[in-house]
Amino acid sequence: MKKQKVRFHKSDRRPGHLGEQLSYEKRMIKNKGNIHWQAVEQPTGTIVRQSFFEEDVEQLVNFQNKNRQWQSNGGIPKFLCDNIK
Repeated sequence: MKKQKVRFHKSDRRPGHLGEQLSYEKRMIKNKGNIHWQAVEQPTGTIVRQSFFEEDVEQLVNFQNKNRQWQSNGGIPKFLCDNIK
């Protein structure tokens, strides 16, 4: 069986690659006198999750740093992240 060749045109856009690996960290912030914890994706700086409990954020950070599930996509998609302003 003959292998099919894929042809790309000059105008085709390919997904960009991050030069660095993704890493996740937790941050403590104060919001109106309350303490909240955030899971932040580096190097994009996207806030993945914000929670009142440190354990919830720590569990997400440890899982993502271990498995790097979204590495090939360049990070977690924006519609899955918390919309925090």
